[in-house]
Amino acid sequence: MYKRVYWPMQRENEMAFIMIFLFCASALLPLLVTGDVPPPCVFPFIYHRQSYSSCTNIGTGEKTWCATTANYDTSPKWKYCSPQEYGGNSGGKPCVFPFTYKKRTFYTCTNEDAAIGRFWCATTGSYDKDKQWSYCADTRLAANSQGPCIFPFIYKGKSYSSCTTAGASTGKLWCSLTSNYDTNPRWTYCDPSEPRPCAFPFIFGGKSYSTCTKKGSADGQLWCATTNNYERDSKWKACSIQEYGGNSKGKVCVFPFIYKGKTFKRCTNENSSDGRFWCATTRNYDKDKQWSYCADTSNQNQCL
Repeated sequence: MYKRVYWPMQRENEMAFIMIFLFCASALLPLLVTGDVPPPCVFPFIYHRQSYSSCTNIGTGEKTWCATTANYDTSPKWKYCSPQEYGGNSGGKPCVFPFTYKKRTFYTCTNEDAAIGRFWCATTGSYDKDKQWSYCADTRLAANSQGPCIFPFIYKGKSYSSCTTAGASTGKLWCSLTSNYDTNPRWTYCDPSEPRPCAFPFIFGGKSYSTCTKKGSADGQLWCATTNNYERDSKWKACSIQEYGGNSKGKVCVFPFIYKGKTFKRCTNENSSDGRFWCATTRNYDKDKQWSYCADTSNQNQCL
């Protein structure tokens, strides 16, 4: 009968291999123990031969769900979608958009550097500074709208270094998630989670700013704080360099204009629910009721 013989050196080598394996396994333990956590939604996914790019209630009636594989028909794995943020080191505080991560601007959740691919967001305006985050509500997620804005980006052959309304029938600001939208059309709206005006003057890096600035911006965007002290509050927005939104869908301001019988020669935040500046897009707001939000760069040095 064959009996295996261990030479001393062979036994030493096998023991060394076992020790190395155990060491590596212990290093991987934080990743391995996350196995009981539901995997992330996969968008888009196939269900009954139809493609879904976000959570759906098809087949369930009320609660929304998503597949956790690319094709539910061939690999029926799924989970209910979380309607709110959860976990993270912030204890499930809501997302704050935009936020900076690795000096880039995010208006969407991301799964960059996530151990098991779950999407997360910062819960202050700067993950780089504050390191606070939550896992994102699954209902926030959608295919082709995840990642940082890429500046500059190409759209219809033109270069853009900030969010733009170009091509948007809604007049809403948007950015490309790729360097060339024309060849790789991925994008997202530049929607802040807390719409507020620039707060001039504001403190950043111990210095006072009364205009939008590129100071501290790695991607070259103009920005402003939305409170009078960025260092304390980490609240900011990208400065719009053009009119946007409103019921005129971003048409340019017309000056002077009439509002409540008074003549305005510049933007105003009178009766603005969130303090943002606006303008009429015809000579007479009282008569035509048409307006847009003003470019942030046109409101510099104005008192709020």
